[in-house]
Amino acid sequence: MSDTTLDRLLSQLEPEGLDKVLRQSVRTALKQGVLRQDRMAAGVVSIDDKAGESTRGQAPCEPSHTTRDEKGQEYWYPFALRAALTSSRACPVLDQMMLEGKQGEATAFPTLLGRVVEKYGEHFKYVTADAGLTSAANAKAVREAGKHYLFAVKENFQRLYPMMWVALGTAPVQVSVRERARGEWVEREVRAVRVPETEEFPEAKQWVWVRSRREREGSLSEVETRLFVTSIPSGELSGQQLLTVVRGHWGIENGPNWTADVVLEEDTGSASLRGQAPVVLSWLRLLAYNLLALVRTHLPPKDGRPVSYARCQEVLYQGLLGLAVLPESLAPLA
Repeated sequence: MSDTTLDRLLSQLEPEGLDKVLRQSVRTALKQGVLRQDRMAAGVVSIDDKAGESTRGQAPCEPSHTTRDEKGQEYWYPFALRAALTSSRACPVLDQMMLEGKQGEATAFPTLLGRVVEKYGEHFKYVTADAGLTSAANAKAVREAGKHYLFAVKENFQRLYPMMWVALGTAPVQVSVRERARGEWVEREVRAVRVPETEEFPEAKQWVWVRSRREREGSLSEVETRLFVTSIPSGELSGQQLLTVVRGHWGIENGPNWTADVVLEEDTGSASLRGQAPVVLSWLRLLAYNLLALVRTHLPPKDGRPVSYARCQEVLYQGLLGLAVLPESLAPLA
């Protein structure tokens, strides 16, 4: 298909209804057992933002917002708040809200959470978010929805962060895991302490510390420490399970966000800037990613690792053309 034809077709499409298609496809995969919660059976939803490639000129459609750089030149970029089921290795995106920009993500959190709870509430118990979404209001929204939160805390929490650092710095290590990944050794340790009774963060039960130490031959070790506040009661999850929840949240960056940019070219600009095309493409890429990720979890690993998304894309394409046989485990979706 030529670029001109693709531009014309996309410019004529409307995004209405694509959200329902996405949600129905995920619910069907869960019901049929094709989408498995193989990282944590209790279910974890992670909410994170995703920005697309910036483009010169005025935003072609709402809610994208036109802004100006330091030289006064106009530009815009698509921006979304997304929820993914990170308790599954497939890490499918459950829903998204298109926003004007990052400044609106924290206040949009309760709305997106409400939609996810309504459609998938029976499939998850825990909700994670990065520090940009951490607030008392969002913690309260999670608890009112009957779920537990685990939110990252950074230095901008000027009262809470130092208290957490002091308390956790001397706490015993609950679990330490060392593994080799991408040519380096990575050691992660988890500490947790009960939240003092004087703490006012809504229904907070524990402060959690996750320290990662990366070692590559010939280089100095890299150490990163992350702090979290959670409503999960002490003893409900082991240190290993807390680490699984935290690492699962990182999966939204390594899964849907990375794949959308590198494989589905979300970060290279829009194939059409007319009408509602950028919004339509955002939803279509989520549908494509979810299908790719689901198929990938059912393909046999290569050298002990999941097959690449590029290879999965090739297998899926051949399967749809009848040139290859897809795994029988995907038959319920046929």
